Amino acid sequence: MIKRFRKWLSSNPIDRSLRAKVTLGIAVPLVLILGTFAIIEYTRYRSDLFNHLSVMASYNGQLIVDTLQHSMQESDFVDVQRILDMVGKNQNYRVVYILDTSGLVIFAPNGTDTGILLDNSNPTCRPCHDLSAQERPRGIMVSAEDGQRVFRSMQPIENSAECSKCHDPQQPLIGLLLTDIYTAPFEATLSSDLRENLFWALGMILVTLIVVNLAMGRLVITPLEKVAAALAGFRKGNRDLHLVPGSLDEIGQLKADFNKIAQQIQTEESENQALSEDLQQQTARQQELLKGLITAQEDERKRVARELHDDLGQSLSGLALHSEVMGQYILSDPERALDQLSLTRGLIDKTTQQMYELILALRPSILDDLGLVAALRSLAKKVLPESQFTFTLDSSELKKRLPPSIETALYRIFQEALSNIVRHSGADHVAVTLAERAGVFKGEIIDNGHGFNPKTIRLEADNPRGLGLLGIQERVALCGGKMEITSQIGVGTRLQVQIPLTQVNHE
Repeated sequence: MIKRFRKWLSSNPIDRSLRAKVTLGIAVPLVLILGTFAIIEYTRYRSDLFNHLSVMASYNGQLIVDTLQHSMQESDFVDVQRILDMVGKNQNYRVVYILDTSGLVIFAPNGTDTGILLDNSNPTCRPCHDLSAQERPRGIMVSAEDGQRVFRSMQPIENSAECSKCHDPQQPLIGLLLTDIYTAPFEATLSSDLRENLFWALGMILVTLIVVNLAMGRLVITPLEKVAAALAGFRKGNRDLHLVPGSLDEIGQLKADFNKIAQQIQTEESENQALSEDLQQQTARQQELLKGLITAQEDERKRVARELHDDLGQSLSGLALHSEVMGQYILSDPERALDQLSLTRGLIDKTTQQMYELILALRPSILDDLGLVAALRSLAKKVLPESQFTFTLDSSELKKRLPPSIETALYRIFQEALSNIVRHSGADHVAVTLAERAGVFKGEIIDNGHGFNPKTIRLEADNPRGLGLLGIQERVALCGGKMEITSQIGVGTRLQVQIPLTQVNHE
């Protein structure tokens, strides 16, 4: 049952309409309050009215008694009957009886019901007769035998000196005037008033709802609908939204917060977009670098294979040939054999040098044996001919060797930088500085070449200088460091590298 109610509530249009909820929120309490107030006021007014009408009925009965008093004192019973007949013509009267002390009806309009003895045990009589004589009211509202409600008035007819001629002077009462007046006309008037009041109340509720709806619509609902529309548009991807706060209340604050959130989301999305594009560029660069490295690796393998085949292969073949010739002449012509031995020794020296150069190209042993400074001096001596370049290396602030992984990375970085200088810079002077300050390695390489604009260098595989710089950047990043390139056309280039050593040593 609860599930069905929730399902109905979720599908109910009122549940999806703020305007309907506001209307119900105003209408229901207003109807309850006004309805309760109207019922209470109607009940109170009806009770007061009937009490006053009961008193008026009693006064009316007293007036009839006073009218009859002269005729009764004169024993003019014809006039008494005439007066009762006149009163009985009023359709609002149900009964008009004059009773004697025994309850016998002695006078009635048109003589109707004369001679009837009223029994005070009747339920309509008990509300008064259950009370003492002093407590009995002169008028009361009761339900008659036929079910109709009436105002009943009981006016005692007191004995007087004029009445003593016919009645016992010791008897205080000689009779009773009993009148029943229908309440239906008054109840009809009350019902009409109640209907009129209800119509007015409903009209007031309707007008109130219209006015409140117009006010709430302008001040609350319409601004909230704009916020809801903005949120819906924002959810659909429209980020270029801005709400005018307008006021300083909660709705205005909500609009301001929405604008702040929208601006923050736009900023974050822009940053994320920039990061995504940067990541894509870095991924593309890494792919290009990997492609270039694979190509360089294959080229290096081809070069090594070619050198092994062309140089070492031929040298080894020559050694084999000279050894065979020596074997042929060692007994028959010792002098010629000695000449072949001398040629063989020279060929062995050449082969050894070729092998050393090949090993040095693959991995300089001096880097492992003597460190970065000695390795860079050896590298510069090899790639920078003294006839074309002047080279200086300052390592006065580098007091100890660096971790092997850092030395290897720095060697490759400076090797690539020197290679770029030789191929592209047109410089004739190169200066390298190596230092360690506060646990951070700082190195730089400066040339006096024609320089370039760093912003125009694309780090791509089809750009030799760009690929070399990309390789340097990746090596520095793998060491947790950073690099900076400063260059101007016609001035030269400076490459600065910083790598933290504390983390490396800790690892």
